Amino acid sequence: MGSTLIAEWYTDPFCSWSYAAEASMEKLRSHFGPRLSFRHRLLPLYKDLGTFLTNHGLKTEAEFAPKILKVSRATGVAMTPRLWEIGKAPKSTEDCCRFAKAALLTDPVQGHAFLARLRVLAFVEGEPIGDTKLLLSEAARLGLDEKNLEKRADGIDVRAALQEDVDRARSEGVTSRPTLVLTNEGGDRVFIGGLRNADLFILAGETLAAEDA
Repeated sequence: MGSTLIAEWYTDPFCSWSYAAEASMEKLRSHFGPRLSFRHRLLPLYKDLGTFLTNHGLKTEAEFAPKILKVSRATGVAMTPRLWEIGKAPKSTEDCCRFAKAALLTDPVQGHAFLARLRVLAFVEGEPIGDTKLLLSEAARLGLDEKNLEKRADGIDVRAALQEDVDRARSEGVTSRPTLVLTNEGGDRVFIGGLRNADLFILAGETLAAEDA
């Protein structure tokens, strides 16, 4: 079967670049199959919306909407900036990250589907993913237990796991979302920041795998 690669994918449910990169990530996962140990590392885009806007020199959420359209044009991935236009962006993406992390820790497959669904809600359907009731109803649709997920998202283990992701990002020097860190069994690593073509991700992985041969 060959050596196993570890892929750590630093992202946020409300990151437009991460949404645009999903197709490349799925090609990477499909290419390596069981040779790849894939780990979502959730790195909150912002803890406070007001501070986030101020840091971008903006006063209102609507002023951020053109940035979503810019990402859409640059990547060719259709997106709606509706949540920004109507003032319904999450007050803190840390909350979205906690629910995604809770889902991933509960069931990696369903958690992966839940994270992907959050992005569709935000960037395709324009639904407010900062709304806890919406998050729970969507989780239930995917087969996750609502009460357990809500309790776990607010629990110590999930908060600690999210903080571990944040601390790991800091130690790795990760500042952008998405960022992919690939590691082979010998400890050799490749660090790729930002959205890239799937072929680049695959080439990087195969190069690392060959070094283990």
